[in-house]
Amino acid sequence: MKKKFSFLLLLGIVLISLTTACSKKNSKPKTNPEPSASSLINANFKTSFANGHFTQSLNSDEMNQKSKSEGLFKDKGDVTNLTYTLTQKKKSQTEQMWLTKKDMYLLLEQNKGHWIKNSINADTFDSDQVKERFDPATFKSINKAFANKATVQKKNGNYVVSFDGTDTKLWNAVNPLVIDAMNTPGSQNMQVARLVKLAQLQNLNVTYLIDPTTKKVESMTFKARYTAGGKYNFTWNLTYDQLGQHSDLAVPDNIQKDAISAEDIKKAQEEQQQNQK
Repeated sequence: MKKKFSFLLLLGIVLISLTTACSKKNSKPKTNPEPSASSLINANFKTSFANGHFTQSLNSDEMNQKSKSEGLFKDKGDVTNLTYTLTQKKKSQTEQMWLTKKDMYLLLEQNKGHWIKNSINADTFDSDQVKERFDPATFKSINKAFANKATVQKKNGNYVVSFDGTDTKLWNAVNPLVIDAMNTPGSQNMQVARLVKLAQLQNLNVTYLIDPTTKKVESMTFKARYTAGGKYNFTWNLTYDQLGQHSDLAVPDNIQKDAISAEDIKKAQEEQQQNQK
């Protein structure tokens, strides 16, 4: 009888211990997993990218060349402000540009402080090549490839979606942005396009900062190191930030008012040539 009682007592202690252990296990707070990269990137991408600020740089020591551009954009680039500087062998040239749906305002160093107004359907200028980098549709394939490889972390109250490596699919998706960086604004060079597509990628880093409450993208950064033509090393950086902060972007009134028409310049030159005959 005493042995039976001892056995029941031991059994009771074991059951109590198991129940307590299960209770402690169940009482641990559950941690919610971070949302997927795809859900964060695609939640409000189009509305996030409606307007903003950008900076871009491209350097090659072997070519002794570097370029830098900076500006503002809205409505898929239908309104764009761009300052572009190209430096070759320590000699720099800067141009400023405003684009609208119909017109281009250009300020070159040789313009002596005067803005020149021209139609964007001019044969010598392709506005789409400038505007493409501000169109959400351009990032459809980029975002898809990025989401498949990116990791998600929460830092300083924001979601950081990032990738750092040499993924071929993501690099191919990013190629159009790199090609635009290597071309002069408004021009397309098929040789440059082939050069980029055949380039050897050394490293690619892509980072999106996303607000956890609104799910809006606050900034996007692209960084790459690659070798083109077998001997030219390039460093490329592109950042979009201040997203959603430039909805009132417009060509300044004084530029619209004082700009000299390219057509008027052309007519004046033709008249001068006629008078010289």
